[in-house]
Amino acid sequence: MQKNIATLFDKTRAVASLTGDKLADVFSKETHRFTITGLSRSGKSMLFTSLITMLKSRSEEGYACLPLLRYLPPSQVLDMQIAPIEGYKPFPHLDNIKALEQGIWPDATEEAYGFKLIVRLKQTASLKRHVLPHTDVVFEFIDYPGEWITDIPMLSKTYAQWSDSAWAQLSSGPQQYYANTWKAVVNQFDFEQAPTPERITQLLNAYRSYLVEAKANGISLLQPGSFLLESSDFNWREFGFTPLPSSITSDVSHPWFIAFNKHFSTFQTKWLTPLKQSIFKETDKQIILIDLFEGLNHSRQHLYQLKETLSHLADTFVYGQSGWFSRTILKKEQIGRVAFVATKADLIPHSQRDNLLSLLTQITEGARARFTDKPIQFEHFLVSAMQVTDEGGSDNAIRYKNSEGQYVESTFEPVPRKLKEMEEGSHFPVPHVTVPSDFKARILAGKGIDRLLQFLLGKEEI
Repeated sequence: MQKNIATLFDKTRAVASLTGDKLADVFSKETHRFTITGLSRSGKSMLFTSLITMLKSRSEEGYACLPLLRYLPPSQVLDMQIAPIEGYKPFPHLDNIKALEQGIWPDATEEAYGFKLIVRLKQTASLKRHVLPHTDVVFEFIDYPGEWITDIPMLSKTYAQWSDSAWAQLSSGPQQYYANTWKAVVNQFDFEQAPTPERITQLLNAYRSYLVEAKANGISLLQPGSFLLESSDFNWREFGFTPLPSSITSDVSHPWFIAFNKHFSTFQTKWLTPLKQSIFKETDKQIILIDLFEGLNHSRQHLYQLKETLSHLADTFVYGQSGWFSRTILKKEQIGRVAFVATKADLIPHSQRDNLLSLLTQITEGARARFTDKPIQFEHFLVSAMQVTDEGGSDNAIRYKNSEGQYVESTFEPVPRKLKEMEEGSHFPVPHVTVPSDFKARILAGKGIDRLLQFLLGKEEI
């Protein structure tokens, strides 16, 4: 207790000792740190690209995009600049724009990117205008592979616990249809032989093949997801592991258990722990991106698994509400605002979006249960980072260019409002659209990002 009080006084004295310029800097800056949480293929890269394009066009070109964003009125914007965040690679915005110019969608995120968007606003209140002529609103965005976030919960498990849970996962739900080859390899494998590097590699390659196939077929809960990324700094070929039969994991003296338990410990201490400390830093706002179409395009089981995955991921972050003193003086942050965002909402007719929003609300039930008795503000949003479709000839139709470059019209059956409305074995076909030649205009016409930012930037209690 005395230590905590001493720390508090140290921080208070530090503020009191600031020079006039530095003190003005503390009170004239408003910083919002966003963590963008999304599983693989949820549209993080495209959302970042569109967000930067929209804000720059709004500031530098006076384009009337983001019409509902009242918090940053264009008439008050003096300047806008993008700056790096120390320790992160800059987000490849220009590379992504060049890819779009060539008709290619931006690459999926395989590394951690970070950038600051600094918006300088002129003061409007007369008193503040004389004391502080401007306010810098700083947005800090962190983007990272979705595969990393599915691995963080492994920190709380032993190897044996993880192995048992992995077997339970791949033996049920939609995973079971893609794990047959892996199971056959394990059933035929001679675990009486010593775990030599060659035999470990044989098991690793078989398990990774399962992970790759399952991911390609829309499975969201895959561990270790880091093994799927060629750019990963963790050397899974040397320190990799797989689930083992319970007859082995229950015997702590078994050579295969000893080998994989050691590798699992290395994965936790050398990869996951530093990753959590460096990437999943304290933040005050969270955007959780969800691709409902991946599940709709496969099966109801895929959607149920997505719901389960989101429930597990909510345990990774610190939720609460930070006041001004905690944020500014103590430098302590908790996530106080959460936006659940269904991406690619333009892939269905406007008439079906209420149904999609209802489905999104059900998919997030388990994650929202983690907010019980906590002062968390949350909302659900439908967002189009780029408006790639046009209205069709009827309320249930859209027009778009398909993968052959043909302009086609598709008519849709109603999107299920609830999981139980989706029949077992059925799937909801999702159009495969190409990058439109007028992609910038369609980015600026994207829907929902202004409402999303307006919610996240809302004033909080001091």
